[in-house]
Amino acid sequence: MIGLTLAATVSASAAAFTWYLGPMLARRVSERRLRQQCAQTRSLVLTYDDGPGASLTPRLLDLLRARDVRATFFLAGFRAAEHPRIVDEIAAAGHEIACHTQRHLNAWRAWPWRGVADISAGYQTLSRWVPKDGMFRPPHGKMTLATWAAVHRRQAPIGWWTIAAGDVAQRLPDSNSSVEQARRVGGGVVLLHDFDREPERADFVLQSTTQLLDAAQQEGWTIRTLGELMCNGTKNAA
Repeated sequence: MIGLTLAATVSASAAAFTWYLGPMLARRVSERRLRQQCAQTRSLVLTYDDGPGASLTPRLLDLLRARDVRATFFLAGFRAAEHPRIVDEIAAAGHEIACHTQRHLNAWRAWPWRGVADISAGYQTLSRWVPKDGMFRPPHGKMTLATWAAVHRRQAPIGWWTIAAGDVAQRLPDSNSSVEQARRVGGGVVLLHDFDREPERADFVLQSTTQLLDAAQQEGWTIRTLGELMCNGTKNAA
């Protein structure tokens, strides 16, 4: 009886590792690679999740246009469906558009088939702007074996980040904190969000973006999209 219980425990642990920890380990490896690529190429990548926002995204686009830089937008399908003209503006400005699922489900809290369906629905909604193998970022940074396999079948790269600016934290940090982190490591892939919220959070995103761009100019960093960084890293590795 004890042997059967032990075997069941070991089996359950192995299943948990495969289902949750396997994708998490793959994420850590990818994040380390991104940090190395940013440092080696002296790159700063600005990424924005969960948009577009009817108010914030146009203001952000104006800021990026004024500084003549491009960013990567991981769009939620349901918001893109509400504001397709804004997505057209993102594309027309030369920014990179990627998939962030349809309803922003946390894969760790959803039934496996719902998590996979949310990915598929997101790509379907965004098909005007994102190819079937376009870049993907999982909501909340959470993946299971099922969602990882669904993205892998598409041969879609997964776009992680190395610095979280903190605009979704319960208490906003200093807007310069992401700049300080980037300076310490020589660049980075910064996570921000452009969906509409309280005015102070919108201001935080715009201020953080401005401070990051100022730091890039001072430090001599190159502003890249995430796809450009990952492609450059692949070429260097080859």
